Amino acid sequence: MDLKDKLAAGLERAAEEAEKALDKGKTKVAELQLELQMDTLAKKLGYVVFDFYRGRPVDQEYRQRLLDDLSRLEDRLVQLKAGAGSEGERPSAAGPPPAPEGSGAHDGESLA
Repeated sequence: MDLKDKLAAGLERAAEEAEKALDKGKTKVAELQLELQMDTLAKKLGYVVFDFYRGRPVDQEYRQRLLDDLSRLEDRLVQLKAGAGSEGERPSAAGPPPAPEGSGAHDGESLA
C-alpha cells in the first residue's frame, strides 16, 4: 500500500467518524428538544393540579390532553434513546399541539 492509498484510507475513516459524531449530536439535540417540550407540558399540568387543589374548576379534557401529550413525548424519547428512531426522522418536528386559547387559569383565563 503506497502513501496515497494510506492517506485516502485515513481520510475515509476520519470522514466516517465525523459523520458518526454529527449523528450523535443530532440525536442529543432531538433528545433535549423532547425534554424541553415535556418540561413545558409538565409545568402546565402542575398548574392544573394546583388549580384543582385550590378548588378552582379544572377542564378534565385539557388535563387529559396534557397527560396524553406528555406520555406520547416520553414514549418518543425512550425510543430515541434506545436507538429505535429511523435515521431521517426528526423527533422534535411534530411536537404536541398548542393548548387552546383560554385553556388554563394561568394563561389569564379560567379552566372551566
